[in-house]
Amino acid sequence: MRRHLLRTIGCSLFAALLAKGAFAVGTRTFELRSLDQLSGGDLEGTSIDSRGRIRAGFRLGALPLDQASSVFAALPLSDGSVLLGTGSEGKILRVASGRASAFVDTGTMAVTSLAQAWGDSVVAGTLPQGRVLRIDKNGNASTLAELPGAEGVWDLAFDARSGSLFAATGPEGKVFRIDAQGQAQVYFDSDEAHIVSLALAPDGSFYAGSSGKALLYRLTGPGRASVVHDFPGDDVKALRFGPDGSLYVISNEYAEPPDLPKRTGSGTAAPVNLARPKPGKGTLTRIDPQGRPHVGTGVEGRIYAVDDALTTMLVADTRERQVGAMVLTGRSRFVATSDPPVFHEVLGQGGSEAVWTSQVLDAGLRAHFGKIRWNATGPVEISTRSGNTEAPDKTWSDWSSPLTAPGQITSPAARYVQVRARFVRDPSAAISEITLPFVTDNLRAIVTSIEARPKNAPSRSTSTLPSSGAEPPSHSETLKLSWKVTNPDNDDLRYRLAYKLEGQSLWRDITAADEVVTKTEYDWDTSGLPEGLYRVRVEASDEAANPPDRALRHALESGVVIVDNTPPVFRALTAQGRRLRGEVVDGVGPIARIDLALDGRQTWLPVYPADLVFDEPVESFEIDLSSIATSSSHIVSVRAFDAAGNFVVRSVELK
Repeated sequence: MRRHLLRTIGCSLFAALLAKGAFAVGTRTFELRSLDQLSGGDLEGTSIDSRGRIRAGFRLGALPLDQASSVFAALPLSDGSVLLGTGSEGKILRVASGRASAFVDTGTMAVTSLAQAWGDSVVAGTLPQGRVLRIDKNGNASTLAELPGAEGVWDLAFDARSGSLFAATGPEGKVFRIDAQGQAQVYFDSDEAHIVSLALAPDGSFYAGSSGKALLYRLTGPGRASVVHDFPGDDVKALRFGPDGSLYVISNEYAEPPDLPKRTGSGTAAPVNLARPKPGKGTLTRIDPQGRPHVGTGVEGRIYAVDDALTTMLVADTRERQVGAMVLTGRSRFVATSDPPVFHEVLGQGGSEAVWTSQVLDAGLRAHFGKIRWNATGPVEISTRSGNTEAPDKTWSDWSSPLTAPGQITSPAARYVQVRARFVRDPSAAISEITLPFVTDNLRAIVTSIEARPKNAPSRSTSTLPSSGAEPPSHSETLKLSWKVTNPDNDDLRYRLAYKLEGQSLWRDITAADEVVTKTEYDWDTSGLPEGLYRVRVEASDEAANPPDRALRHALESGVVIVDNTPPVFRALTAQGRRLRGEVVDGVGPIARIDLALDGRQTWLPVYPADLVFDEPVESFEIDLSSIATSSSHIVSVRAFDAAGNFVVRSVELK
């Protein structure tokens, strides 16, 4: 493999895969082209790059670390073993020959950093005492230095030229220089609460990253520092120099701040939950020797490689939620994870166990699958399996016989399908642009409700009663027809509308034979119709999405629809003293509202019918106006509405 920088990027990226043309006619297609679409399943010894290419990747072992709750630091030794700093037990584990054993019990909450210094000596930073320990080859720990004001030692870096060990600490944001005798001096005192990362530059200067404002410092001597870059986000988590002198920087932006000790004058730090995940967004930045930054982003909890062309490659996707430490160069190559803690040794690259499996692809309904196609360089084997449960189980089909060239899928018809690729003979083979066509079973669309109301009138709610005393109905010769439909397979639908007079059996077309209605609403002009009670029928057809012999239809008949374009009339309207009597008649009915106003005022007052309910084409009323008609003479205007919104106004004088 070409030289890569490998690092966990702490950001959230949600894989999203849609069937292309989800509302198209007939055949639809799953397309797996991008990193997002390809990385939603399982990677076993495979990798995916940002250009959507799958190829052989790391094969990882899996050694559970039962003695640890999390891993924060790792140090490979010259004998091939690996030391792991853990929390919240504060132990150092030793991994050798496929086994993990306790090496040192520091008696602290956590071992947060490990390094080699002064030959083969191992040094460890701890939390919350803020001590640096020296570990001998037999696993005995002694205090090398106690750092004033420090509660967490977040990173250690050894400068062999000066023989000095540097420690990044918090919560006072200091970098200490420690000699072989354990004498510690403040080398840099920042304005930040924590310095969390260190890196020794080829020119002998030091770089330090902070938590808080996410600042990157360059330290050229005791107390001499300059800010190289102010990163967006919360911390500069890790620093590494590449062979060409470029500095690689991991910066993080958290949804909630990391649970780190706060600045305190003295005393023991309050316990912190070191194992709790900190969701957010991470960025990998390369600062070239000329100081120019180049930026890329990645996904939390996975192992990525970034090459000089800024191509991102997902090289390992462990089942655990957090990656605490890794070393991917030299004799010992591994990834140490948390939640739960597991030690993954890098066993090699590619081979017969290099298998990529897609995420479960959902066709929405039972589907028949066509010919799967892909682009490949080198030999690969493609298989599929299908089932009707969201998570594959024993009810799914077995993996199909492998295809070595694009061909017909033999997995049985089902709602869900998965694709698997094997890189058996050539670890340099790659595959990209996988397309999987399918056709779902045709299901009938169902019209579930129909509403008719005057055009421009507000839609009536079916879940609540209309308010008492609401605005009177609005009349229009055009009725707005609207309907609801369930369309389980998302076929394009065509609607046909018809009407009939109540009591008759003959349906007459509202829509012309060549009129194509695809919206769930229609304006029906009733000006040429005789008044009366009607019913409307709406038919839904999926003929636009299916051959004639497979097209399905469903029709629903509405309730009674009133066509009434003539206002009611007053059969009688008289006044005797302060008592007003009247009778209103409509040809279709029912009468829907009666109200009155005095002397041309704009305030209309409701009038009840004699039987208290408006439900007939003929309604009579009688009302005593003594409480409001206080002058000797008044003009009373009476207004009557029918259910279609037609209204009439008549007046009478009170003397």
